Amino acid sequence: MYDTVVSHPGVHLREIERLTNLPLGVVRYHLDRLEREGLIFPKEDRYFKRFFPKGRIPNVPTETFAALRQETLRKIVLYLLTNPGSTHASMMNAMDMPASTLSTYLSILLGKNVIKRERRGKENLYSVVDEEGVVKVLMVYRPSFLDKLVDSAISLYLDRE
Repeated sequence: MYDTVVSHPGVHLREIERLTNLPLGVVRYHLDRLEREGLIFPKEDRYFKRFFPKGRIPNVPTETFAALRQETLRKIVLYLLTNPGSTHASMMNAMDMPASTLSTYLSILLGKNVIKRERRGKENLYSVVDEEGVVKVLMVYRPSFLDKLVDSAISLYLDRE
């Protein structure tokens, strides 16, 4: 159970249940024990309680991990990583997402301080706050994301530099 939290920082209860194939009650019991022993700590993230290993994650805010654990938020962050300074319209077209849905997700990422918004004339330009930190998390924990988009975004980001 501890290894699962270490290899998947920001993992939530049901995801741990799926990854370990253990019953929910057993997962809760062990997470509670690990928390009481001071080996892991929980962090509330909207509708989820996410778990992190103490002292074992890079110097990146837990909000960043939480955002990268959600597929749609991760796609937006990856897009902005490879296309910094993107507008709402360009993201909407590239991701084939309704404007209101994209706005909701952008608000979440802005609230977590994962992305920033810069006003240029009449447009808002979006980019990742800590590009290096996000890339570090994606590279170190790449296997836990199981996402080909992560691999291509890392390659594009590294080629850009």
